[in-house]
Amino acid sequence: MVEFILLGITVGALTGILGSSGVVAVVPALIIINSELPQDAIGTSLLIDVITSIMVAYVYFRRGRVNVKKGLPMIIGAIIGSQLGVRLAFLIPPLAIKIAFALFIIAMGIYSLIRKKNLPEKEKQEKRNLNINGYEIVLITIPVGLATGILGASGGIMFLVISILILKLDIKTAVGTATFAMIISALSGTVGYLIVGHIIILAAIIIGIVSIISGFVFSRIGNDLNPLTTYKILGVVFIIIGIVQIIL
Repeated sequence: MVEFILLGITVGALTGILGSSGVVAVVPALIIINSELPQDAIGTSLLIDVITSIMVAYVYFRRGRVNVKKGLPMIIGAIIGSQLGVRLAFLIPPLAIKIAFALFIIAMGIYSLIRKKNLPEKEKQEKRNLNINGYEIVLITIPVGLATGILGASGGIMFLVISILILKLDIKTAVGTATFAMIISALSGTVGYLIVGHIIILAAIIIGIVSIISGFVFSRIGNDLNPLTTYKILGVVFIIIGIVQIIL
């Protein structure tokens, strides 16, 4: 019970500040501490992401930091990819998923450490805004959906990367838009895992309720927090979690 509460706080912090999926905390914890199957941990993580993202996206939307026009095409691509990914997940051995997930976390950690040194300012991003259409955004985000279904990563960080590097949104709007897209992406993956019975309902409810409160608090903080410091901390945490996942 205590670990579920701590996980809820962590998920809310990750989503609220960076628009990141709580998968990096939930999946390793459920596998290592509760000895759950990777598929069960992933399905549970996706449901928690749905719950948390709704609250966080609401806070960012209220502050005008959700670009719905660019977020919707990301959602469509993610839905297509996630349904394919869920089916592929059950054709892959659990150990392979566990290792792939750990490598994914480490890669995201390295990216965060590198990216923190070169976060573009809002004004510079707006000047470099690319003329990319909705169809191209859909194609770009289909791989994000695949990762959602296979690894349980509901796309938060990857949506954030796309929003910053490709769509050229400022960091705060990128976080809000990534979280908005993550709602439907995670929901699509959740439905797939729910159908085949790979969601731990009790864990999802407890962690989800706590993450709603935590997400509300940290999303308000995230709107004012220095993103450079946040990316540095996030990168270190991701790398540590990934290494622990491989070792254990």
